[in-house]
Amino acid sequence: MSSKHVAKMALWLALVSVLSIISFPIGPVPITLQVFAFFLMAAFLNPIEALEVSIGYLILGAIGIPIFAGGASGIATLVGPTGGYLWGFVPAAWIASTAWRKNGVGRVILLALSLLSIYIPGALLLSTYVNGIVNAIRVGVLPFIWIDAIKIVLVFPIAYKVRNFSESMAFNGNGGKQNNIASRK
Repeated sequence: MSSKHVAKMALWLALVSVLSIISFPIGPVPITLQVFAFFLMAAFLNPIEALEVSIGYLILGAIGIPIFAGGASGIATLVGPTGGYLWGFVPAAWIASTAWRKNGVGRVILLALSLLSIYIPGALLLSTYVNGIVNAIRVGVLPFIWIDAIKIVLVFPIAYKVRNFSESMAFNGNGGKQNNIASRK
């Protein structure tokens, strides 16, 4: 494993962690930027790398680093009312990363499946805290579908802008100088 790979994974893990802390409580499941962060990460990493970051995220949170929604952490969070959603980010990262490598309808279907891979374990674990699956879907899935769809849609232009910017700033083989306006004389 190269130092470049480790640095890339650490950068994405940090970004996902920071964005995940931001939350707005509206009931047993808060609105967070976790879905946005994971789908953005998936747009830039291959499926294995996305899996590495998502597992690293769970491990860091499990050992007590306050990176889950609202700064929560620990094993209790992973088995608590919102824990299923956290576990769902592991397959979601893999599926979303795969989706970004597709075009058209294939991408949309995989992104929807990725979101379902968060909602299903989330609703199942939440159901043990809110008197059944119907209540869990009512409070832990339905209010979030349109919000999460908007987050995913917002990833598209951001990912393309960042990708275009990073390509325009790429090294051009001229002794390590960046190919940008400031370096031209």
